[in-house]
Amino acid sequence: MRLGLLHMFIPLEDDGAAAAHSAAIDLKASPTRAALDTWAAAVAPALAARRIAAACPLALRATLLLAAGIYLLALGGSIVTGISAPLLDGVPLCLGPLAFFWAYCLIAFPRAVRTRLFIEAVFVVVTLGIGLACLSYLGAAAAFPLRDGQMIWVDRHLGLDWLAIMVSLDHRPIALDVLDGAYATFTFQLLVTAFVLVLAKRRRDLDRFFVTFVCASLLAEVASVIVPTLGPMSVLAANEEFAHLHTLGRTTADIVLRLREGLLREIHLDAVNGIICFPSLHAAVAVIVPFTLRWNKPLFCAVVGLDSVMFLSAVPSGNHYFADVFGGVTVGAVAIAASGPLQASLARLMRRMVSSARDVRWAKAA
Repeated sequence: MRLGLLHMFIPLEDDGAAAAHSAAIDLKASPTRAALDTWAAAVAPALAARRIAAACPLALRATLLLAAGIYLLALGGSIVTGISAPLLDGVPLCLGPLAFFWAYCLIAFPRAVRTRLFIEAVFVVVTLGIGLACLSYLGAAAAFPLRDGQMIWVDRHLGLDWLAIMVSLDHRPIALDVLDGAYATFTFQLLVTAFVLVLAKRRRDLDRFFVTFVCASLLAEVASVIVPTLGPMSVLAANEEFAHLHTLGRTTADIVLRLREGLLREIHLDAVNGIICFPSLHAAVAVIVPFTLRWNKPLFCAVVGLDSVMFLSAVPSGNHYFADVFGGVTVGAVAIAASGPLQASLARLMRRMVSSARDVRWAKAA
C-alpha cells in the first residue's frame, strides 16, 4: 500500500531501487505523507457535502425546514384558538404538483438547477406567505393591552406630530402618489429578489434571504403580540377627513379589534396583506433587500433608491407611527445578524437527518 502511494508521487526505475528507496524513507514522517494527510483533511468536508447533496438534492434546505415549521405552527395555532384558516388547506394541494415537477426535473433534467430552484422558491413563497399571514392574525387574537399611547409618546418625544404631518402631506397629492407607489412594491421586491437569485443560481444567498425574511417576520409578529397597536389612522385620525391620504389603517384596525373581541373566527385571503402595525415590516424589508443584493452593484444602487422612498412611505401609506419605522429597521438588522448562524444550524440539522436516514436504509439493506 505504501509502495503504491510512493509510485503515485515518485517515479521509480526498478523494484530494487523501489525497495531501497522505501527502506530509506519513513513515510509516516515524510513530506509526501504529510501532504496527503493535509489534502485528505481539506477535501473531507467537501466530499461529505457532496454526499449530503447527492442524498438530499434540495437547495433551500434551511428555508424548507423553517417553512414546514411555520406551517405546522400556524396549523396548530388555528386548532388551539378555534380560528378557522382555510388558507392553510391550500399548502398541501400546492405541495403535490410542485413536488412532482421537482422530481421530474431532477430525473429527466439533472442539470436544470435553475428550474428546480425556482420550484422550491415557489413552494417556499406560498407556504411562508400563507403561514406567516395566519400567524399574524392568530397573534392579534391574543388581546394583550393596546400600546398606542406609548407609541404616540415616543413620537412626540422625537419631536414628531403624526397628525400634523399627515394633514400637511394630504395637500401634496403628487408626493403621496410617489410614496404610495413605493410602499406598494413590498411584495414585488421580495418576489423579484428571489427571482434574481434563482437566475444567478445563488442558492446559498437565496436560502439566507428567505431565512432572513422569516426571522424578520417572526420577530415582528412576536413584537406585535407583546406591543399590540391599532395604528394612528384609527387612534389619532378616526374622525379626520382626508382628500388624498389613504385611510386603509382604519380597516386593519377594525380587523384587529374583531380578532381581539372574538368576532372574527375565520382567516380569509385578505390576511396575506398583513395587519401588523408595530413594528413596520416594510421598514425591515427596506433593510433586508439591499443587503441581499449587495453583490450586484447596479441592483444594489437601484433598490437602495427605491427602499429609501419605501422607508419614508411607511408612515403615511402604511398606518404606522414613526416609532414603528425605527422598530422595523431594528428588526431588519437583527434578522440579518441572526440569519447566518440560523442557516448554518439548520443546514447541520438537515445533514444529521439525511445521515440518519441513510444509516437506517443501509441497516435495513444489510
